[in-house]
Amino acid sequence: MTEMGCLGILTCRGVKGSPVAEPAFCSVLCRTAPSYGLRVIVFTPDGVSGDGRTVRGFVREGEEWREATAEAPDIVYNRMFCKNPEERRNGSRALHALGRSLVWSRGLPDKWRVYELLRRSRRASSLLPETRRYAGRRSLERMLAEQGDGVFLKPRAGTHGKRTLHAVLRGTSSGGLFVKGRDGDNREIVRGFNDRLSGLEWIDRFIGKQGFIMQPFLRLTGGGQPFDVRVLMQKDGAGRWTLSGMAARLGPSGALTSNLHGGGTAVHPASFLRKQYGGAADDILREVELSAAFLPPLLEAACGRLGELGLDFGIDPGGRIWLLEANSKPGRSAFTITGDKDAARRAAEYPLSYARYLLLTRRRSPRSAESLSG
Repeated sequence: MTEMGCLGILTCRGVKGSPVAEPAFCSVLCRTAPSYGLRVIVFTPDGVSGDGRTVRGFVREGEEWREATAEAPDIVYNRMFCKNPEERRNGSRALHALGRSLVWSRGLPDKWRVYELLRRSRRASSLLPETRRYAGRRSLERMLAEQGDGVFLKPRAGTHGKRTLHAVLRGTSSGGLFVKGRDGDNREIVRGFNDRLSGLEWIDRFIGKQGFIMQPFLRLTGGGQPFDVRVLMQKDGAGRWTLSGMAARLGPSGALTSNLHGGGTAVHPASFLRKQYGGAADDILREVELSAAFLPPLLEAACGRLGELGLDFGIDPGGRIWLLEANSKPGRSAFTITGDKDAARRAAEYPLSYARYLLLTRRRSPRSAESLSG
Protein backbone atom coordinates (compact mmCIF):
# COMPACT_ATOMS: atom_id res chain seq x y z
CA MET A 1 0.00 0.00 0.00
CA THR A 2 1.26 3.51 -0.82
CA GLU A 3 2.43 5.20 2.31
CA MET A 4 0.23 8.11 3.28
CA GLY A 5 2.11 9.51 6.25
CA CYS A 6 3.42 9.11 9.77
CA LEU A 7 1.39 8.56 12.93
CA GLY A 8 3.16 9.84 16.02
CA ILE A 9 2.21 8.38 19.39
CA LEU A 10 2.84 10.84 22.21
CA THR A 11 3.32 8.92 25.43
CA CYS A 12 5.02 8.98 28.82
CA ARG A 13 8.33 7.38 29.62
CA GLY A 14 8.19 3.63 29.96
CA VAL A 15 8.86 1.48 33.00
CA LYS A 16 10.11 -2.06 33.58
CA GLY A 17 12.67 -2.00 30.80
CA SER A 18 10.52 -0.44 28.08
CA PRO A 19 11.45 3.01 26.69
CA VAL A 20 7.76 3.79 26.08
CA ALA A 21 4.55 3.44 28.06
CA GLU A 22 1.93 0.91 26.89
CA PRO A 23 4.59 -1.10 25.03
CA ALA A 24 2.23 -3.92 24.00
CA PHE A 25 -0.32 -1.54 22.45
CA CYS A 26 2.36 0.58 20.77
CA SER A 27 4.00 -2.55 19.36
CA VAL A 28 0.73 -3.67 17.75
CA LEU A 29 0.27 -0.23 16.21
CA CYS A 30 3.82 -0.27 14.81
CA ARG A 31 3.43 -3.79 13.36
CA THR A 32 0.03 -3.16 11.80
CA ALA A 33 0.54 0.40 10.54
CA PRO A 34 1.97 -0.54 7.08
CA SER A 35 -1.30 -2.33 6.26
CA TYR A 36 -3.00 1.07 6.52
CA GLY A 37 -0.37 2.99 4.60
CA LEU A 38 1.17 4.42 7.77
CA ARG A 39 4.37 4.27 9.73
CA VAL A 40 4.61 4.91 13.46
CA ILE A 41 7.07 6.64 15.74
CA VAL A 42 6.53 6.65 19.51
CA PHE A 43 7.92 9.59 21.45
CA THR A 44 7.73 11.51 24.73
CA PRO A 45 7.48 15.32 25.12
CA ASP A 46 11.25 15.51 25.62
CA GLY A 47 11.71 14.20 22.08
CA VAL A 48 9.94 17.13 20.41
CA SER A 49 12.27 19.82 19.10
CA GLY A 50 11.66 23.40 20.16
CA ASP A 51 10.41 24.41 16.73
CA GLY A 52 8.27 21.27 16.39
CA ARG A 53 9.86 20.26 13.09
CA THR A 54 11.37 16.97 14.29
CA VAL A 55 10.78 14.31 16.95
CA ARG A 56 13.18 11.87 18.57
CA GLY A 57 11.59 8.63 19.65
CA PHE A 58 11.40 4.93 18.96
CA VAL A 59 10.34 2.63 16.15
CA ARG A 60 9.72 -1.09 16.32
CA GLU A 61 12.12 -3.45 14.56
CA GLY A 62 11.15 -7.06 15.08
CA GLU A 63 10.98 -7.54 18.84
CA GLU A 64 13.12 -4.54 19.70
CA TRP A 65 12.68 -0.79 20.06
CA ARG A 66 15.17 1.30 18.09
CA GLU A 67 15.88 4.99 18.64
CA ALA A 68 14.91 7.12 15.67
CA THR A 69 14.46 10.70 14.54
CA ALA A 70 11.80 11.83 12.09
CA GLU A 71 10.13 14.91 10.74
CA ALA A 72 7.08 16.02 12.69
CA PRO A 73 4.39 13.34 12.25
CA ASP A 74 1.36 14.00 10.07
CA ILE A 75 -0.97 12.96 12.90
CA VAL A 76 -0.40 12.92 16.68
CA TYR A 77 -2.18 10.29 18.80
CA ASN A 78 -1.98 11.51 22.39
CA ARG A 79 -1.68 8.59 24.85
CA MET A 80 -0.15 10.51 27.76
CA PHE A 81 -1.48 9.68 31.22
CA CYS A 82 -0.04 12.54 33.23
CA LYS A 83 0.79 11.83 36.86
CA ASN A 84 1.57 15.39 37.92
CA PRO A 85 1.32 19.03 36.76
CA GLU A 86 4.84 18.95 35.33
CA GLU A 87 3.97 16.10 32.96
CA ARG A 88 0.82 17.95 31.90
CA ARG A 89 2.83 21.09 31.16
CA ASN A 90 5.40 19.11 29.17
CA GLY A 91 2.66 17.40 27.20
CA SER A 92 0.95 20.70 26.42
CA ARG A 93 4.25 22.22 25.34
CA ALA A 94 4.93 19.30 22.98
CA LEU A 95 1.46 19.48 21.42
CA HIS A 96 1.79 23.22 20.97
CA ALA A 97 5.15 22.80 19.24
CA LEU A 98 3.56 20.19 16.95
CA GLY A 99 0.84 22.61 15.93
CA ARG A 100 1.28 21.78 12.24
CA SER A 101 0.48 18.11 12.91
CA LEU A 102 -3.12 16.94 12.83
CA VAL A 103 -4.50 15.98 16.23
CA TRP A 104 -5.96 12.46 16.07
CA SER A 105 -8.59 13.31 18.70
CA ARG A 106 -9.50 16.01 21.15
CA GLY A 107 -9.66 15.11 24.83
CA LEU A 108 -12.59 15.31 27.23
CA PRO A 109 -12.65 17.90 30.00
CA ASP A 110 -12.62 16.78 33.64
CA LYS A 111 -15.38 14.72 35.23
CA TRP A 112 -17.31 17.69 36.59
CA ARG A 113 -17.37 19.42 33.22
CA VAL A 114 -18.46 16.19 31.47
CA TYR A 115 -21.28 15.88 34.02
CA GLU A 116 -22.37 19.46 33.34
CA LEU A 117 -22.36 18.84 29.59
CA LEU A 118 -24.32 15.59 29.74
CA ARG A 119 -26.96 16.70 32.21
CA ARG A 120 -28.24 19.21 29.61
CA SER A 121 -29.60 16.24 27.67
CA ARG A 122 -32.74 14.68 29.12
CA ARG A 123 -31.77 11.25 27.84
CA ALA A 124 -28.18 11.44 29.12
CA SER A 125 -29.15 12.97 32.47
CA SER A 126 -31.25 9.89 33.27
CA LEU A 127 -27.99 7.87 33.26
CA LEU A 128 -26.10 10.17 35.63
CA PRO A 129 -25.80 9.75 39.40
CA GLU A 130 -26.32 12.96 41.34
CA THR A 131 -22.95 14.72 41.30
CA ARG A 132 -21.66 17.64 43.36
CA ARG A 133 -18.32 19.37 43.65
CA TYR A 134 -16.42 18.85 46.88
CA ALA A 135 -16.20 22.27 48.53
CA GLY A 136 -14.77 21.47 51.94
CA ARG A 137 -15.77 19.18 54.77
CA ARG A 138 -19.17 20.84 55.29
CA SER A 139 -20.23 20.02 51.73
CA LEU A 140 -19.37 16.36 52.38
CA GLU A 141 -21.07 16.40 55.76
CA ARG A 142 -24.32 17.64 54.18
CA MET A 143 -24.26 14.93 51.50
CA LEU A 144 -23.44 12.21 54.03
CA ALA A 145 -26.53 13.17 56.03
CA GLU A 146 -28.65 12.56 52.92
CA GLN A 147 -27.10 9.26 51.77
CA GLY A 148 -27.62 6.15 53.85
CA ASP A 149 -25.10 4.14 51.84
CA GLY A 150 -22.51 6.90 52.05
CA VAL A 151 -20.72 9.09 49.52
CA PHE A 152 -18.24 8.19 46.79
CA LEU A 153 -15.49 10.76 46.20
CA LYS A 154 -13.16 10.83 43.20
CA PRO A 155 -10.75 13.29 41.59
CA ARG A 156 -12.13 15.41 38.80
CA ALA A 157 -9.09 14.47 36.71
CA GLY A 158 -8.26 11.04 38.13
CA THR A 159 -7.70 7.71 36.38
CA HIS A 160 -7.44 3.99 37.20
CA GLY A 161 -9.47 4.31 40.42
CA LYS A 162 -6.63 6.10 42.23
CA ARG A 163 -7.43 8.44 45.15
CA THR A 164 -11.07 7.33 45.32
CA LEU A 165 -12.89 7.15 48.65
CA HIS A 166 -16.11 5.77 50.05
CA ALA A 167 -17.17 7.61 53.22
CA VAL A 168 -20.11 6.40 55.29
CA LEU A 169 -21.47 7.51 58.67
CA ARG A 170 -21.17 5.04 61.50
CA GLY A 171 -24.46 4.37 63.21
CA THR A 172 -23.31 5.43 66.65
CA SER A 173 -24.64 8.10 68.94
CA SER A 174 -21.25 9.83 68.92
CA GLY A 175 -21.33 9.94 65.11
CA GLY A 176 -18.26 8.21 63.75
CA LEU A 177 -17.08 7.87 60.16
CA PHE A 178 -15.75 4.94 58.13
CA VAL A 179 -13.55 5.52 55.08
CA LYS A 180 -12.39 3.04 52.47
CA GLY A 181 -10.54 3.70 49.23
CA ARG A 182 -7.23 3.86 47.38
CA ASP A 183 -4.31 6.25 47.57
CA GLY A 184 -2.33 7.78 44.72
CA ASP A 185 -0.30 4.58 44.33
CA ASN A 186 -3.50 2.48 44.17
CA ARG A 187 -2.89 1.00 47.62
CA GLU A 188 -5.95 0.20 49.72
CA ILE A 189 -7.02 2.60 52.46
CA VAL A 190 -9.24 1.56 55.38
CA ARG A 191 -9.77 4.07 58.19
CA GLY A 192 -12.27 4.27 61.01
CA PHE A 193 -12.93 7.41 63.05
CA ASN A 194 -14.92 7.43 66.27
CA ASP A 195 -15.20 11.20 65.96
CA ARG A 196 -16.91 12.38 62.78
CA LEU A 197 -15.08 15.70 62.68
CA SER A 198 -11.71 13.95 62.77
CA GLY A 199 -12.76 11.81 59.81
CA LEU A 200 -13.97 14.79 57.79
CA GLU A 201 -10.74 16.66 58.49
CA TRP A 202 -8.68 13.62 57.43
CA ILE A 203 -10.59 13.45 54.12
CA ASP A 204 -10.06 17.19 53.60
CA ARG A 205 -6.31 16.77 54.07
CA PHE A 206 -6.32 13.74 51.76
CA ILE A 207 -8.02 15.77 49.03
CA GLY A 208 -5.79 18.80 49.55
CA LYS A 209 -6.01 21.28 46.67
CA GLN A 210 -7.03 18.68 44.08
CA GLY A 211 -10.53 19.07 42.62
CA PHE A 212 -12.94 16.28 43.68
CA ILE A 213 -16.54 15.38 42.97
CA MET A 214 -19.04 13.59 45.23
CA GLN A 215 -21.73 11.09 44.27
CA PRO A 216 -24.10 8.78 46.18
CA PHE A 217 -22.39 5.43 46.76
CA LEU A 218 -24.10 2.97 44.41
CA ARG A 219 -24.39 -0.71 45.27
CA LEU A 220 -22.89 -2.14 42.09
CA THR A 221 -21.73 -5.62 43.04
CA GLY A 222 -22.21 -9.13 41.76
CA GLY A 223 -21.39 -12.02 44.08
CA GLY A 224 -19.67 -9.61 46.45
CA GLN A 225 -17.43 -8.16 43.72
CA PRO A 226 -17.78 -4.62 42.40
CA PHE A 227 -18.34 -4.62 38.65
CA ASP A 228 -19.02 -2.37 35.71
CA VAL A 229 -19.42 -2.82 31.97
CA ARG A 230 -16.73 -1.19 29.83
CA VAL A 231 -17.85 -0.30 26.31
CA LEU A 232 -15.21 0.82 23.83
CA MET A 233 -16.59 3.13 21.15
CA GLN A 234 -14.23 4.02 18.28
CA LYS A 235 -14.35 5.66 14.89
CA ASP A 236 -13.69 3.28 12.04
CA GLY A 237 -12.06 3.72 8.65
CA ALA A 238 -15.08 5.67 7.40
CA GLY A 239 -15.15 8.04 10.37
CA ARG A 240 -18.27 6.41 11.88
CA TRP A 241 -18.73 5.61 15.56
CA THR A 242 -18.60 1.85 16.08
CA LEU A 243 -18.88 -0.38 19.13
CA SER A 244 -15.54 -2.20 19.17
CA GLY A 245 -16.09 -4.37 22.22
CA MET A 246 -17.63 -4.81 25.65
CA ALA A 247 -16.36 -6.43 28.84
CA ALA A 248 -17.61 -6.80 32.39
CA ARG A 249 -14.83 -5.70 34.75
CA LEU A 250 -14.80 -7.26 38.21
CA GLY A 251 -12.88 -5.89 41.17
CA PRO A 252 -11.55 -8.06 44.00
CA SER A 253 -14.13 -9.12 46.58
CA GLY A 254 -14.78 -6.24 48.96
CA ALA A 255 -12.89 -3.73 46.81
CA LEU A 256 -14.23 -0.26 46.09
CA THR A 257 -13.88 -0.20 42.29
CA SER A 258 -13.53 -2.65 39.40
CA ASN A 259 -10.54 -0.99 37.70
CA LEU A 260 -8.07 -3.47 36.26
CA HIS A 261 -5.19 -1.39 37.65
CA GLY A 262 -6.60 -2.00 41.12
CA GLY A 263 -6.38 -5.78 40.83
CA GLY A 264 -9.56 -6.44 38.90
CA THR A 265 -10.23 -8.82 36.04
CA ALA A 266 -12.60 -8.98 33.07
CA VAL A 267 -15.16 -11.49 31.74
CA HIS A 268 -17.64 -11.68 28.86
CA PRO A 269 -20.56 -9.39 29.78
CA ALA A 270 -23.50 -11.47 28.49
CA SER A 271 -22.82 -14.59 30.55
CA PHE A 272 -21.93 -12.56 33.64
CA LEU A 273 -25.09 -10.44 33.47
CA ARG A 274 -27.28 -13.51 32.99
CA LYS A 275 -25.96 -14.89 36.27
CA GLN A 276 -26.81 -11.62 38.01
CA TYR A 277 -30.10 -10.61 36.35
CA GLY A 278 -31.48 -13.76 34.75
CA GLY A 279 -33.93 -13.14 31.91
CA ALA A 280 -33.53 -9.35 32.16
CA ALA A 281 -29.86 -9.54 31.15
CA ASP A 282 -30.45 -9.29 27.39
CA ASP A 283 -32.60 -6.17 27.78
CA ILE A 284 -30.01 -4.60 30.10
CA LEU A 285 -27.22 -5.32 27.65
CA ARG A 286 -29.23 -3.86 24.79
CA GLU A 287 -29.89 -0.70 26.80
CA VAL A 288 -26.15 -0.40 27.51
CA GLU A 289 -25.42 -0.69 23.78
CA LEU A 290 -28.02 1.94 22.87
CA SER A 291 -26.70 4.35 25.51
CA ALA A 292 -23.13 3.78 24.37
CA ALA A 293 -24.12 4.61 20.78
CA PHE A 294 -25.98 7.78 21.83
CA LEU A 295 -23.28 9.36 24.02
CA PRO A 296 -20.24 9.84 21.70
CA PRO A 297 -21.93 12.21 19.20
CA LEU A 298 -23.36 14.16 22.15
CA LEU A 299 -19.95 14.62 23.75
CA GLU A 300 -18.32 15.31 20.40
CA ALA A 301 -20.77 18.12 19.67
CA ALA A 302 -19.72 19.81 22.92
CA CYS A 303 -16.00 19.01 23.01
CA GLY A 304 -14.85 18.84 19.40
CA ARG A 305 -13.83 15.90 17.23
CA LEU A 306 -13.14 12.69 19.16
CA GLY A 307 -11.65 9.38 18.00
CA GLU A 308 -12.54 6.91 20.75
CA LEU A 309 -14.28 6.73 24.11
CA GLY A 310 -14.27 4.23 26.94
CA LEU A 311 -17.72 4.30 28.58
CA ASP A 312 -18.15 2.62 31.95
CA PHE A 313 -21.66 1.65 33.01
CA GLY A 314 -22.75 0.49 36.45
CA ILE A 315 -25.86 -1.63 36.94
CA ASP A 316 -27.64 -1.63 40.29
CA PRO A 317 -29.49 -4.63 41.79
CA GLY A 318 -32.75 -3.44 40.23
CA GLY A 319 -31.20 -3.42 36.75
CA ARG A 320 -30.95 0.36 36.43
CA ILE A 321 -28.02 1.56 34.31
CA TRP A 322 -25.73 4.36 35.44
CA LEU A 323 -22.97 6.07 33.48
CA LEU A 324 -19.96 6.06 35.79
CA GLU A 325 -17.22 7.40 33.54
CA ALA A 326 -16.39 8.61 30.04
CA ASN A 327 -12.71 8.38 29.11
CA SER A 328 -11.15 9.77 25.92
CA LYS A 329 -7.93 7.75 26.45
CA PRO A 330 -9.37 4.30 27.11
CA GLY A 331 -7.39 1.19 27.81
CA ARG A 332 -8.13 -2.01 25.92
CA SER A 333 -6.53 -4.76 27.98
CA ALA A 334 -9.95 -6.02 29.12
CA PHE A 335 -10.48 -7.69 25.73
CA THR A 336 -7.20 -9.54 25.96
CA ILE A 337 -8.20 -10.80 29.41
CA THR A 338 -11.62 -12.00 28.23
CA GLY A 339 -10.09 -13.66 25.17
CA ASP A 340 -12.27 -11.66 22.77
CA LYS A 341 -9.79 -11.64 19.88
CA ASP A 342 -12.07 -9.76 17.48
CA ALA A 343 -12.64 -6.95 19.98
CA ALA A 344 -8.93 -6.81 20.81
CA ARG A 345 -8.08 -6.57 17.10
CA ARG A 346 -10.61 -3.81 16.47
CA ALA A 347 -9.48 -1.92 19.55
CA ALA A 348 -5.88 -1.91 18.31
CA GLU A 349 -6.50 -1.35 14.61
CA TYR A 350 -9.29 1.26 14.51
CA PRO A 351 -6.88 4.03 15.58
CA LEU A 352 -4.90 3.25 12.41
CA SER A 353 -7.89 3.04 10.09
CA TYR A 354 -9.26 6.29 11.52
CA ALA A 355 -5.86 7.99 11.07
CA ARG A 356 -5.89 6.89 7.42
CA TYR A 357 -9.43 8.24 7.06
CA LEU A 358 -8.33 11.62 8.43
CA LEU A 359 -5.47 11.81 5.94
CA LEU A 360 -7.73 10.85 3.04
CA THR A 361 -10.45 13.32 3.93
CA ARG A 362 -7.91 16.12 4.18
CA ARG A 363 -6.73 15.33 0.66
CA ARG A 364 -3.14 14.86 1.68
CA SER A 365 -0.93 13.70 -1.18
CA PRO A 366 0.36 10.14 -0.72
CA ARG A 367 3.99 10.09 0.27
CA SER A 368 6.60 7.59 -0.74
CA ALA A 369 8.11 5.57 2.05
CA GLU A 370 10.89 7.31 3.91
CA SER A 371 13.24 5.59 6.32
CA LEU A 372 13.60 6.88 9.85
CA SER A 373 17.16 7.84 10.67
CA GLY A 374 18.66 6.18 13.74
